[in-house]
Amino acid sequence: MNRILTDRVATIIVVLWYCVGVAGFMIPPLRPLFQLLTPWGMLGAVLLLMYFHEPKNLKSWLAFAGIALIGFFAELIGVNTQRIFGHYVYGEALGFKLWNTPLTIGINWLVLVYCISSIAKTIRDRWYFPLVGAAAMVAFDWVMEPVAVAVGMWNWPEGSIPLKNYMDWFLVSGFLFLMIRILKIEINNRIAGILLLMQVVFFLALNLLIRTPLWDL
Repeated sequence: MNRILTDRVATIIVVLWYCVGVAGFMIPPLRPLFQLLTPWGMLGAVLLLMYFHEPKNLKSWLAFAGIALIGFFAELIGVNTQRIFGHYVYGEALGFKLWNTPLTIGINWLVLVYCISSIAKTIRDRWYFPLVGAAAMVAFDWVMEPVAVAVGMWNWPEGSIPLKNYMDWFLVSGFLFLMIRILKIEINNRIAGILLLMQVVFFLALNLLIRTPLWDL
């Protein structure tokens, strides 16, 4: 099938978007603008993934919607009861909130679970796939957390990120990967790998930057 948007063009867009994002957050006067753009970038990422997703069928769409909803409601319970992830509060950088929970946070869960599942497709039928996927999610969260706090996505009122956050990330994401395995959801996507790589680069770069005096200029 001929695509309006080719893999190469999409790859260029993804690389440029995250590189511009790093540059934008590096420049203090531009940070408020890039905070406003953050939810749109997340929405663009999931739309791009769904555009290149194969096979396109109702089973896949329902599974992906389920992942986003489970991620959203896990965060909703967490932020309102502190029983999942710990005591944290969302800022304004992730956009519109419903019951103190940004609607885009479900998208974030979907994008990460989807991309990791895509690049780990050779082990998707193995019993240990949910464990590997969950470990990858926790590693990503460990890199993301300091940056998310620094740019106003969320904060931890008690000052430090609790171990419970990472334990619950492992459990929730492990369940989502298990769901993909049990339902035998096929995920083939030629841009998922580069999108995940650029997200890692984005958060690693800003992770280093926030530890330098340049961040407070």
